[in-house]
Amino acid sequence: MTEKITGQNAVITWTSTAGTVTLNTDYRSVTQSPGVDLADCTAGADPYKKYIATIKDATIEYAGLLGTGGSATLAALEPGISGTLIVQPEGTASGAPSRTYPAICMGAQVNTPYADVVEIAVTFQANGAWS
Repeated sequence: MTEKITGQNAVITWTSTAGTVTLNTDYRSVTQSPGVDLADCTAGADPYKKYIATIKDATIEYAGLLGTGGSATLAALEPGISGTLIVQPEGTASGAPSRTYPAICMGAQVNTPYADVVEIAVTFQANGAWS
């Protein structure tokens, strides 16, 4: 049986023309959602629908805390900024899983409650082949 991991050592970085932002410092979760479009190829006497997998896609949802002096982070996460998102759930150790996405930032949502920490949520849309 394999050893289980936590996200404690995760490394998450966003690099764009606005600079490189390290997102793992105050992150709470990152969800990678790869998918694929399907073409319906059902025809004639087919009693059930049939599909062909066509084009791959992915979205990445990030949630974390906004630290003091977060203006550089917010500037890097403006809607429409293109860059590279790297998600390494086990950190940078050799052989650890890593996914690199060319992506477009869809913008940061900032939740500022009266008596709690300020939260930030960002969606990244994959923009091309990821590895």
